Amino acid sequence: MSQNINLEVNAVHYANFNDPAGQTTIQGIRGVSGSDNVYITGSLLGQNNIVQGVIYEGPLKGNGTEGKWHVVNFPSTPTAAVINTSCYGPNNGPHGTIQIVGSYKITASTGKAPSGNLGFYYEGPLDGSGTWVQVSPNGGNTNNVFVHSIMGGIAVGNYDVENDKNGYAFLYDTTTKEYTELKLPNSLTNTLYGIWHNGGDSYTLAGGYSSPELGKISQAFLVDYNSKTKKTSNLKSFSYKNETVLSVITHFEGITVSKDNGYNMPSDWIAIDGKHTGASFVSVSRNSDGSFGEANWIDLDFPNSSATSANTAYRNNILGVYVTENSSDTKAVSSFVAKINIEK
Repeated sequence: MSQNINLEVNAVHYANFNDPAGQTTIQGIRGVSGSDNVYITGSLLGQNNIVQGVIYEGPLKGNGTEGKWHVVNFPSTPTAAVINTSCYGPNNGPHGTIQIVGSYKITASTGKAPSGNLGFYYEGPLDGSGTWVQVSPNGGNTNNVFVHSIMGGIAVGNYDVENDKNGYAFLYDTTTKEYTELKLPNSLTNTLYGIWHNGGDSYTLAGGYSSPELGKISQAFLVDYNSKTKKTSNLKSFSYKNETVLSVITHFEGITVSKDNGYNMPSDWIAIDGKHTGASFVSVSRNSDGSFGEANWIDLDFPNSSATSANTAYRNNILGVYVTENSSDTKAVSSFVAKINIEK
């Protein structure tokens, strides 16, 4: 029998959370070891539409003004100038360092700018002076690479290749530099956006997939992964509000542990009409046999916004971005934190 948590929602408290230097897109968060502070990663839109990576260390309060923001960029070389750096997922590194994964773009010395994104892994101080490594799955035969999350020495992400409409998910061992592809049974496209290290060889992964059986419908999933055997178990699919008729796409954007031996996920979804989009806070507990129970969904909608997206989760907080439009239809993007006050 499913042992779900029953959530009583008292309120969802929304607040802006941005780098004071400019338009901020928050992508990832992780608690700082031995501290009440958090690491938050994302990107900052600067002059001439140049996108730079940002790292925040500080408390999860004060609209982002009570901690310190650091601008970091994948290093350029004499033959390739980096024109875009986006930091997706942070993690605690050894000896007080930080680990970050993300993507970047370059323009070659020939003047030809590659259209694709390249993946990276960083380890070092918050100022970006540490070691940057390109993450290149599939032997480098990729169009775009996005590395989304890292924990317990394993990073996860996805890539696509030219002339192939399907997407591919992978795991990257930061110690051995080994790549492992994740393909769910009977799936077409697979994405990996979140990883949580349960301890030892045990991990839980989150993302989305499509299959021939579902047609145009794409579902979110949770699955356990053993890093020693490289085998998965307890795969479970999820659709918005637990109804496949409500959404054409449901996706988990990350994962964090909850207090009840379960997990909290940020989710984005597209309604079955293909027009309406939304974001949700999702909680899933484990059943007594270790499998995943049914999901509890709490919708998120930043006040007075035209669109809300959930990008990352920390405890019972969801961080993401929202869009506002003025009378002349000019759009502005800002980041937010939503604290879900719940009782179980």
